[in-house]
Amino acid sequence: ACGQIVAFGWREGLAAEEAKPLFEEAEGIAREVKNKKASALFHAGFGRILAVRGSADDYAAKVNEALALAKEANDSGLEAMLKGGLAQALRLSGRLNEALEANVEAAGRAHELSDWDRKLLGFDIEPWLTAMRGQLLIMLGRSDEARSFLDRVIQMDPNDINVSDHVVPSLSYVDLAWVEHDVQLAEQHAARAFSMAVRSGSPYLRTYATACRGLSHIVAGRPDAAVEDLNAAIDFARRRKAGLEYEPKMLADLANAYLLKGDLSTALRAADEAIAVCAARHARATEALARIIRAQTLLAS
Repeated sequence: ACGQIVAFGWREGLAAEEAKPLFEEAEGIAREVKNKKASALFHAGFGRILAVRGSADDYAAKVNEALALAKEANDSGLEAMLKGGLAQALRLSGRLNEALEANVEAAGRAHELSDWDRKLLGFDIEPWLTAMRGQLLIMLGRSDEARSFLDRVIQMDPNDINVSDHVVPSLSYVDLAWVEHDVQLAEQHAARAFSMAVRSGSPYLRTYATACRGLSHIVAGRPDAAVEDLNAAIDFARRRKAGLEYEPKMLADLANAYLLKGDLSTALRAADEAIAVCAARHARATEALARIIRAQTLLAS
């Protein structure tokens, strides 16, 4: 039971301090019975919990510990699965080129997962990795390469893919629309993401989709609506403990919305909060964005 809570506690926003004794108990039992696979999964699961409200670097460290255990167990399928987790951890930490390398390796080894590995994971790894590849390429400014990966996931049958993975491409397209000032692209994909989130009933997706809609309002020049949606997404995430790993980005976008609205004092406070949260979470790429917005706010003051 402890192991299951550790493995999936991130979905419920389980705090690291609550999860730590459960992790230690579950990992201790796995070590006692010499089950390195279970031990590796507990390390990765605890790392994922750390990413929700803690450090992305700590998440990456835990996944690397899990990978070492998987190698000791000579479990190639588990290694492939954990490489995907490492890519996610590195993405959250802002180490994007390393994340892309891990993603490519995981995708190239996905065939090594057994049926049992896939059942244990609870979703198909290939769509997850494909969506993440597109997401990383957008973040690296390689949008021409990203589109084929994002479109491949969007075109999948909803019955054959985890709904979270099906939503991710639209979140990434709204990020791209912000860069390219493409209002139509932003509104199209924000609407798709929000509709899918509502149908799913997932608090996790609701956080992401509401924030995504807020960013689309920024692209469309509606800062008041952006402030409303982004504040709603942040409040909901904190209240429901759902999608809190996205909090740094939401705070940075909120600061930008206040800046565009002309509320410079509130923009500066929001940017300072975003920077503080990014520093605590070791979210480097988002911290860079928050610092740019802070500088722009000071220039406008």
